[in-house]
Amino acid sequence: MKHTIIFAGVGILMGLLTSLVGLPAMVEYSAWAGLYLLLMVLGLKLAVPTPVRTMGFASTLAGLLTGSTQVILMEHYRANNPWYASEFETSTAADLSTAFLVQGIIFGLACGLLVGLAVRWRQAKSQA
Repeated sequence: MKHTIIFAGVGILMGLLTSLVGLPAMVEYSAWAGLYLLLMVLGLKLAVPTPVRTMGFASTLAGLLTGSTQVILMEHYRANNPWYASEFETSTAADLSTAFLVQGIIFGLACGLLVGLAVRWRQAKSQA
């Protein structure tokens, strides 16, 4: 349970970072990849009994919190992420809010399930 709380906190941190500082897409994706690698190491160290479910839930929660933070700080996000200017001009605030939340949830779920499957595979390999 504690790794779920830690990873959810990372979701808020990433939401704050992308909104208040702004990260180009490749930098943001690289940061997420590093965090998922750390989540995988944490899952292996803690010997999580249900890694797919646990990592999927933790990551979905992190994505939801990232998207929610970006929605709350949308004006800061717009100001600090000029590389998305074309999307900001053609979308309403409601559309952007929905996009932030949906993208966070889907990205979080997909990556969490992949990390959970990788942890489960490594656990099964080490037991064999």
